[in-house]
Amino acid sequence: MRRIIAISCLAALLLAGCGKTGQSSSSSESANAATEPISITAASAEVTTAAETTTAEAASATAAEETTEADTTKEPDGMVSAGGRMDMYPAVYQGEVKRVFDETAAENNGLVSIEYALRDLDVDGIPELILKYGTCEADFRIHIYRYDENCELQDLGVFGGGHTSFCYDENTGNFVLLWGHMGSASIMYNVWENGTLKQTDHYDFNLDEQTPSYDAVLEEKGIRRMEFVGAYKFDASSEIKSYFQHGDGTSEEFDGLYLDHIC
Repeated sequence: MRRIIAISCLAALLLAGCGKTGQSSSSSESANAATEPISITAASAEVTTAAETTTAEAASATAAEETTEADTTKEPDGMVSAGGRMDMYPAVYQGEVKRVFDETAAENNGLVSIEYALRDLDVDGIPELILKYGTCEADFRIHIYRYDENCELQDLGVFGGGHTSFCYDENTGNFVLLWGHMGSASIMYNVWENGTLKQTDHYDFNLDEQTPSYDAVLEEKGIRRMEFVGAYKFDASSEIKSYFQHGDGTSEEFDGLYLDHIC
């Protein structure tokens, strides 16, 4: 009887051990199942962070490209484009001609005489203003003005005086000044160099039976007269008269200070 009871107890113990083993296996599977969603969530977070970083980098690159593109449309050093300068220079030149005319008249009791012409001496698309002014041939002065890249008017100084005519060399396009007085004459050749006008050569001659006129020598040398506008006033009470001298020798007369040639 005791043997039967002992065998029964042993069987109960064996069955109890098998039950613990099954419970332990089930707990392990449950633990694994519980940790798997955590791993997936972490991976998803990493993917999301990478995607956000990539999006941020792309946005930053796009912004940089847009900034670079915008910067390239600006003029360096705040300079105005040639198109802008082309629109602006006429009003500036007109203002300078009027200022010089009025100041000269005010200093001489209303007596004043000017001549002005336009020529692109530095070949930048914007003509220079060539302005002769005074009261008579004895005190005439020729100034040349340039409208620079910063849209500022530069007075390059005095380049001649009385008894002169504005011309150009048809072979080179360079500015030429014809001087003549009491039968003596000189053709003075100029070039643009280092930001200003410089005289490089001259041809002197005299009017006589063999050379009866200036125009004969100009024709021989390939020199052409430039068209220009002249204006004068005799005294404080007189009206301003202007004339437009064309290159072919014809002229037109206007009342007042004619500035429409500067356009």
